[in-house]
Amino acid sequence: MPRISDERRQAQRRRILDAAMTCFEKAGPDGASMQDIVAESGMSAGAIYRYFDGKEAIIEAVAADRHEHERELVRAAIATGGPEALNQFLNAYFDWVADPEEARRRRVTVHVWARAQHDERLRRIVTEGLAPLGDVGRALAGTGLPDGVEPDMFARVLLALIQGFLLQRSWEPDLDPQRYRDTVTSLLDRVLPR
Repeated sequence: MPRISDERRQAQRRRILDAAMTCFEKAGPDGASMQDIVAESGMSAGAIYRYFDGKEAIIEAVAADRHEHERELVRAAIATGGPEALNQFLNAYFDWVADPEEARRRRVTVHVWARAQHDERLRRIVTEGLAPLGDVGRALAGTGLPDGVEPDMFARVLLALIQGFLLQRSWEPDLDPQRYRDTVTSLLDRVLPR
């Protein structure tokens, strides 16, 4: 049997995850079956099982993949340093989640978060994926958070604002991301020293 290249392997894996995202968007992770993913991908079941042990592994990969981009945004923001790190992160994050191409990912994310309440492995993946947001809070601590504001708690409040946007946007797709971002920025400008 000929070996496949890393590029081909990554492309096939991406194809499976894209098919799964489509199925999860329509029916949620619990409502979608492996047969649905097989049909959507146009691949054979055997080909899919070469990449993933089953639907649970696909759900976990979708969750991990979703948070990789957030980690990239956090790393770029922290590299900026200073108070501007938060602005850069918020601008990049809201640009990303406001992108119409990301609508499917936003809706699937809400399904994954709900499922993570009852699935310990998935909860761990989601928690690890969100952990880098704490780095933004810690980076800001060096620029002077107000007295009494703990960096980790600040990061949690920031995360709540972001997750709140994703949740609201999942059932209210016309929610204006620019107005939401402007409101968050105005609130933070009143609280954080510049």
